[in-house]
Amino acid sequence: MASEFDQYVESYREIINRGAALTGETFEYFIGLRLNLLRAELGSLGEPSPRRILDFGSGIGATLAQIREQFPRASLDGIDSSLRSVEVAEKLRLPDTRFHHSDASELPFAAGTFDLVYSNGTFHHINPEQREAIFAELARVLLPGGHAFIFENNPLNPVMVREMRRNPFDADARMLFPWHLRNHLRLAGLRARSPRYYVFLPRHLKRIWWTERYLRRVPLGAQYYVWATKTASASSSA
Repeated sequence: MASEFDQYVESYREIINRGAALTGETFEYFIGLRLNLLRAELGSLGEPSPRRILDFGSGIGATLAQIREQFPRASLDGIDSSLRSVEVAEKLRLPDTRFHHSDASELPFAAGTFDLVYSNGTFHHINPEQREAIFAELARVLLPGGHAFIFENNPLNPVMVREMRRNPFDADARMLFPWHLRNHLRLAGLRARSPRYYVFLPRHLKRIWWTERYLRRVPLGAQYYVWATKTASASSSA
């Protein structure tokens, strides 16, 4: 996570909305979309509502604001390397929510603290040489049976690649191929499922966006995620 995000705190939402204009939707819409995907996956297993959630790369707190609404009983933590972003997030005064500033590879949480870890668009800003250690840390702070949902932009989608190059804080990003992300999670000792893809169609085809649910395995969506779970055996070997 790069501290140069400090200079984009005031314009962050506007920049994201500019890129999202192709779909006719907004920054907040895509946060909600990701959370709906996450909830659907957990619901498919009949999982209980998470009790403590970490947003890794929490930025200005917009995602945790929606998580607060969707998981009203959960205790929330966000961590980010941008001090200015953390300061803005703290002004939201979200109940039972703590924001932490850190750019260290080690997370300031005890092992087995969280039953859900969420991260969106963070790892393409992390030096590839540091990623393995950070994924290991995310696995460490997960409870046995806990879940990690890592969302990233898809380097297999040429429109997404173009838009990232136009984005001032993404222009030098090192994108992760879906299979690399899955492999990182597996090396961290988690059971990582196959990548799932979303955001396929532009806004002039909005009437058939409902079909995207059938395209989750097609590796051409603008974004993707990998869902991973910490098993009891992974916990004992960590």
